[in-house]
Amino acid sequence: MKKRVLAGMMAAVMALGLAGCGSSGSAAGTTAAAGGQTTTTAAGAETGKAAKSGSAETVKIICPYGVGGTADIIARKFAEVASKVHPEYNFIVEQQTGGDGFAAATAFTKEDPDTTDLLVYGYGVAYRHDLGKQFNTEVVDFDRNEIMPVATIDDRTWILYTTPDQTLEGLIEKSKSSGLKMSGGNPLSDPHLALGSLLALEGGKVTVVPYDGGAAQKKGLTDGEVDCFVGTTQVAKEDVEAGTLVPVLAFSEDTFEGFTGPNGAISVPSLAGDGKDKALDASKDFTSSILPAGGSIAVRKGAPQEWQDTVTQVAKDVWATDEYKDFIASILLNDTEIYGEDDVKHYDDACKKAVEAFKLLSNQK
Repeated sequence: MKKRVLAGMMAAVMALGLAGCGSSGSAAGTTAAAGGQTTTTAAGAETGKAAKSGSAETVKIICPYGVGGTADIIARKFAEVASKVHPEYNFIVEQQTGGDGFAAATAFTKEDPDTTDLLVYGYGVAYRHDLGKQFNTEVVDFDRNEIMPVATIDDRTWILYTTPDQTLEGLIEKSKSSGLKMSGGNPLSDPHLALGSLLALEGGKVTVVPYDGGAAQKKGLTDGEVDCFVGTTQVAKEDVEAGTLVPVLAFSEDTFEGFTGPNGAISVPSLAGDGKDKALDASKDFTSSILPAGGSIAVRKGAPQEWQDTVTQVAKDVWATDEYKDFIASILLNDTEIYGEDDVKHYDDACKKAVEAFKLLSNQK
């Protein structure tokens, strides 16, 4: 189902120095919201036909994460391209941060089903929802069944990063002896579920040290405060090129290609398949640690079918452009399209897998 666009399109798209979903950097003409507040900015205001025309219908895309992170830059590129290919709409991005995605999800489920607002809906929010409801890991004030994913816009491969003086074999051994420390946004995030479940199968353990945003997570690693972090390809691409961080494992069934280091191209071993890293126990199946990552554009459950169909078609038309595909390739994300009911089922299946990963890392039956 997935087709990865590899290497080749490596031109810098924008300043991508901040991290995955929870980054809190700045971008031209925008201000990051905090504490559950919202900030609205027009994506592609200078290039989008709809923004220029002044006669288009405005559609908000709510992004639960800070300006400058992977989810944010994808939402803005999607809005920019969507406004070009469908000039009858003016797609804008609104930040609604708080609770690492929970604030936006809660607010969205309280909106009228007839709303035309859209939500950047991350797998991690869905995972934590189900864990909270089933295992009381945290308070969950929304029902994810009120959120309907209709089109994948962000499919990412998690990468385990560490410093050049460390190896995957050394990290695994340390996880068994004294336990690893990984920098992250919060416990039970999808990166924690991925790494934690893998190490549990190896007989090790990992503790999440919380940092606010990817820049701080990377600094915690380079400063020696933690042993590793799991992040997107986008977040550490420049660090890998500079040689300050090294990617040692791809949470995938295939070797990950696309990174370039000081000495040339880097192939990142996988945790399964022909590219499985030799540091992993050859007798064990680690595919349970490969969790879908990224997210979709979602509508409110109960939205008119006509609007669901419209949003789906807009997403298909965005993916049909070279501009969006080239952008996704340039930050080493995956070329993956899932729509409608298939996307809803994909989330349900992913959440079941996340529950099993949690049981592994928490040693629950």
